[in-house]
Amino acid sequence: MGIPLNLLLILLFYTQVHAGRIYGGKEAVPHSRPYMVLLEKAVTNNLKPGSCCGFLVREDFVMTAAHCNGRSIKVKLGVHNVQQEQGQEMLVKQAFPHPNYDEEYNNDIMLLKLEEIAVFTDRVRPIGLPLTKDEEVPKDCLVSGWGHTTRNVKQGSPVLQDLNVTLDENQLCSDNHQVCSSGLNGPAQGDSGGPLVCNGVAYGVVSTKTRNNTYIYMRIPDFLDWINDTMKN
Repeated sequence: MGIPLNLLLILLFYTQVHAGRIYGGKEAVPHSRPYMVLLEKAVTNNLKPGSCCGFLVREDFVMTAAHCNGRSIKVKLGVHNVQQEQGQEMLVKQAFPHPNYDEEYNNDIMLLKLEEIAVFTDRVRPIGLPLTKDEEVPKDCLVSGWGHTTRNVKQGSPVLQDLNVTLDENQLCSDNHQVCSSGLNGPAQGDSGGPLVCNGVAYGVVSTKTRNNTYIYMRIPDFLDWINDTMKN
């Protein structure tokens, strides 16, 4: 006996809705994002593997979100599957959260000075930043990370995930040096600090998400003076 048509439609609808609740992406082509960095931070005495992402902007500097700061931080570069690859591992020598960062996630951007210089390979390479602070951020962008892939499942992805996002006009991001995307799909817990990449350039830093599924990114062009001064000094 076949499945009644109305039950079949219900089952198909449930499957589509359930699939739509996945945070988004698909597995990235291995090592196609050589700038991606996995952060393991210690808040007390324990490292929390994969607690944040970051991205390499110079051989000795990683950019991430200020709320990813910890008592100590270790970074992994050049990995795709974090359970199977070691990559280049090193400690952070000094963290530079933005001086105006606050608990409401304003100015949620940070630079990490590495203890060692990263060795550039086809798996480890920095990403470019905007050249001027008056650049407009393109609307069609990409986010990547090892964060959660399914709602209500408190576990990150072992392999790097990619997701295309479209930035939109949102009152939440009309000021405060932020841009936004919205919808069911977007960066999840564990993706914080990763880059918002548009046309191959890092224009934003993944910051936080609101309850109505608005995803907030720090607008990198607004911070160029601070970025350049911090890395130079």
